[in-house]
Amino acid sequence: MPHILAINGSPRRDLGRSYQILTEILSGAAAAGAETEILHLIDEEPSYCVHCGHDCFGDGDCIQEVEATERSRRVEGADALIVCAPVYCWQPNGLTAAFFDKLRLLTGSWNRGSEHGRPALGIAVAGGTGTGVFSTLQSVYAWLCLWKFRPLDPLPITRFNMERVLIEAAGLGKALAEREPLPYEGTWETLLTYDRLPYMDYGRVDEFRWLAAQIVEGLQARQQRPPAEAPQPSNEGQSEAAIREMQRLLYEARVRAIQGDPEGEAKKCVLAYRLGAKVW
Repeated sequence: MPHILAINGSPRRDLGRSYQILTEILSGAAAAGAETEILHLIDEEPSYCVHCGHDCFGDGDCIQEVEATERSRRVEGADALIVCAPVYCWQPNGLTAAFFDKLRLLTGSWNRGSEHGRPALGIAVAGGTGTGVFSTLQSVYAWLCLWKFRPLDPLPITRFNMERVLIEAAGLGKALAEREPLPYEGTWETLLTYDRLPYMDYGRVDEFRWLAAQIVEGLQARQQRPPAEAPQPSNEGQSEAAIREMQRLLYEARVRAIQGDPEGEAKKCVLAYRLGAKVW
């Protein structure tokens, strides 16, 4: 049976959204016959690379931190990998960054052959405003491709889409458990794989547009449920009017984009997002 290792970058360990989504995904993987494991980085207390000059990319060892070498071997021994990174200030949090700093696979990075092509999934969890989810995913997926994992589509999570993602989480785990390794044909394919993934070309305005659309979808879903089955917006009476206004602003943003007016597009996307976040 395949062994799936999930890296939990949240300092809250088994609390919060990161752990919640990981357990749902891994339950789907286990139901598909996989053996699953979560590595909580807060338990590891990884230290940062100090660029000591040792040939760690050659022999795979960190002479400064034996635990870093052990983490690398655990990742190397897994048949599939999940990396779940909380978003801090529009980037992966420090625990995840420290883990990235010192991981070394004996199969080498992008410029040493094309093996191994093992499947992987990257997750970014942005609480609060939800912003920074795509810049974090871009960092996570650059790392996955650098180490020659064959990634599934990125998974952005915010408080605005968490409920819907949880419904699909078990299916993601099943897909990961059933995916076979597929080594890259060469560096050129690794580069194209990254560039062709969803969201890898998203900028900040794209993110605000996406967030606003997620809020609209979430508010519409709430309206279709009995009050006892879903949390309601704090100002529920305004939600229907807000949805219409947000849809208008997003439509006008598309018009501004077509007209070659990026400033006008950005203003409309931000207005739509702020209105939605207020109503949420």
